[in-house]
Amino acid sequence: MDARRIKVLVVDDSLLSRKLVSQLLAQDPEIEWVATASNGREALEAVARHDPDVITLDVEMPEMDGIEALKRIMAETPKPVVMLSAYTEHDAELTFQALDFGAVDFITKPHPVFSRQIADIRDEIIMKVKTASRIRVMKTDPGHPSRACRTSVLRRERPRPQDDRSLAKCRSVVSIGVSTGGPQCLRQLLPAIPPDFPAAIVIVQHMPIGFTKALADRLNGMSQIDVKEAETGDVLREGRAFIARGDHHLVIREEAFAFTTLLNRESPVSRFRPSIDVMMESTSRIFGPRNVGVIMTGMCDDGVRGVREIHDRGGRVIAHDESTSTVFGMNRAAIESGCVDRIVPLHRIVPVLIEFLEGSGQEPARRIRFQQQPAKLD
Repeated sequence: MDARRIKVLVVDDSLLSRKLVSQLLAQDPEIEWVATASNGREALEAVARHDPDVITLDVEMPEMDGIEALKRIMAETPKPVVMLSAYTEHDAELTFQALDFGAVDFITKPHPVFSRQIADIRDEIIMKVKTASRIRVMKTDPGHPSRACRTSVLRRERPRPQDDRSLAKCRSVVSIGVSTGGPQCLRQLLPAIPPDFPAAIVIVQHMPIGFTKALADRLNGMSQIDVKEAETGDVLREGRAFIARGDHHLVIREEAFAFTTLLNRESPVSRFRPSIDVMMESTSRIFGPRNVGVIMTGMCDDGVRGVREIHDRGGRVIAHDESTSTVFGMNRAAIESGCVDRIVPLHRIVPVLIEFLEGSGQEPARRIRFQQQPAKLD
């Protein structure tokens, strides 16, 4: 056996799913599936026996389900785990629980409505397994999910803003792009944003349709601002966040009395739909220097062109730093492109956003000259 190959344990109660995932992984010469298991108890035994580098883990299984198995794995012999999830509201909620308890990512199983080519499924699972193999995971307390998840009980009731197009247009926008590790990071980022935040927020998180609604609802429940999955016609307001719907690009358009959202299903860009580049290029055209781009954790280069566009039109750019990123990929590429103003750890992103937004009245020429200097590392 070649020691350089990534050893994968495939766990699923469906024989068909186990065979499909194993066969797809076997098509890559850098991956070797070393064992399969049909439930959580078998998975724990296989982990001890085969010491895999990565585990793909079904959510719902008999005897011991994926959540319980994940808790045990992360508490006893932590491994990078990629969850296998169905396109259902119930499975979406369980998948986010799994991310709370230490899973690094998830993939969706084939679905008769949201059908995908086998080649697309193969490419996704291989990419996510390879990415997971590079992630360092830590032991976790099996009884407690992340602190960010537990803050949901602290959400205060607040009046919902009206979508009255006669109100003044929002002054500024924050454009956030995030991929692998994003749900965990957004659970820390958005609850830290104050209710009087002086900008609208638009977010592209690489995630399938159905899961973005569940993500937005969870984030809304733990945040002081309103967070929702974007629909065509939503009005941008300060202190509101919109998450692009899975499998749809999100762009911003200007109407007579408001800036509004528009969803479309045009071809993927930078291999993704929704694409960070598409969203950021639309906000840069409308908001110019009143735009702050944030490029976060993720394994790809989507968003690099977008933050470059924000920079070139006088906006500011923040990059999530390596030490608090699950995967230092998109953000690293943006930093290397030379268009980043500040490189900050996750807990510093909101303070720097406020700093930039409070200074958004300065003239564009001065701002552009500032951006020619090397990025500042907080």
